[in-house]
Amino acid sequence: MASSSESRSRSNNKPHVLCFHQDLAPLRAVKVQGPTRGKRFYGCSHWPNSCGFFKWVDEEDRVQELQFLLFERDIRIDVLEIRIEELENEVKNLKQANW
Repeated sequence: MASSSESRSRSNNKPHVLCFHQDLAPLRAVKVQGPTRGKRFYGCSHWPNSCGFFKWVDEEDRVQELQFLLFERDIRIDVLEIRIEELENEVKNLKQANW
């Protein structure tokens, strides 16, 4: 099963689920006979040219949270690498000044 981005609107507190196209995935219900009939899900809005996105409404989804944490980590690493380079240049300049 796939996961997506999900956020909550301040106005209605309903989740906005995005498919892999980064478009809103509409809320639908299973219409075919079977044990899941009536169960609600989010699916790609580009059906039948779907990106394959599918998510049950009641499915726990932490993918966006984990992706955000990875993004924050990568940004922090980039900032620290820039700072390291700045400090190395400062040390180099101080050494040259002391010669």
